[in-house]
Amino acid sequence: MKKAVCVLLTLVFTLALCSCGAQKTVPASSAAGQELETVALTDSAPVDLDLSEMSGTMVYSEVYNIMTKPDDYIGKTIRMNGAFATDDNEIYYFCIIKDATACCQQGLEFILKDTQYPDGYPDIGADFTVQGTFERYMEGTQPYYHLINAELC
Repeated sequence: MKKAVCVLLTLVFTLALCSCGAQKTVPASSAAGQELETVALTDSAPVDLDLSEMSGTMVYSEVYNIMTKPDDYIGKTIRMNGAFATDDNEIYYFCIIKDATACCQQGLEFILKDTQYPDGYPDIGADFTVQGTFERYMEGTQPYYHLINAELC
């Protein structure tokens, strides 16, 4: 009986591995010397980090990494999807990303390329996908981070 269970488990794991598709990747070095995977999913610019293709748990973990070690992501092209939000003064625009249990959420600021709000921006609360280059900016002495030259996907 144990032998049959072992054979069955081996078969299940083998089939699971066979179902994984291969992706063509091009390495891109990060500011910290780490390697990040670059994936070209569309005809647009290659994406260094595609949060839109990750599970809720992985997205939350990666966004946590972005928030705690932002300098590792500067200059990287990031794609994400979530709900559109803006501040009360409509100066800052965010992609709100929820975790797998939808209890915790993070917002990542972005600025659309060659577009003024509200033209071309999603409706408040609408789900959308955006990609842009992660950069730092200063307000006074405080550093902040956002996606610049962003485009809706």
